[in-house]
Amino acid sequence: MKESTDFSPSWIRLAALPEERTMWDFDAYYQRVHPLVPNVPEPVLEQWIHGLQDEYVTRRNYAWLDYDHLDFSLEQWSTQDLLNLYVVEAYRDCVETRERCQAFDEFCCTKRDLAHWKEQGTWRTPPVVLDVTSLGTLPLEKELVAPHQLIEGHNRLGYLHAMAGMVQQGRAELAAKHGVWVLRQPSPSK
Repeated sequence: MKESTDFSPSWIRLAALPEERTMWDFDAYYQRVHPLVPNVPEPVLEQWIHGLQDEYVTRRNYAWLDYDHLDFSLEQWSTQDLLNLYVVEAYRDCVETRERCQAFDEFCCTKRDLAHWKEQGTWRTPPVVLDVTSLGTLPLEKELVAPHQLIEGHNRLGYLHAMAGMVQQGRAELAAKHGVWVLRQPSPSK
């Protein structure tokens, strides 16, 4: 499949330099990039753009967006709203694999994350979601499905599905709301 080359100028500014590409180099990356695109929050840069900006699905679906004029907000969403998120085809298997977990000992995550799932009934790090509806007319070659689409946090979404099943069996408790970073195009009146 031919890769899209319609990268926005703001996406190009978000690119990591060769010496900033590992997770241990995030602080240097953040110090350089944040002043260039100050509306992109540090947690979003860290979990998504820094590590996955060269990944095909990310580039194809999200590199065309103008990050200079997008809003990011940390919101609280219900479990049901999150369970209804669209997941791109390339990552559905990841979500479905995690969704099959029947108990906490099947979760493949850090001890700190697992403790958070057990004690708080939610993820420790809010995933990133795109408000597709806010974008208006969409390019045809992108896999973008309204109203909302998961950008980053596929394992976490799979575990949320698993937890919902565990709740039905009386083996877990879910939080009423879950933190989510939402990326959206502001309305023209803003």
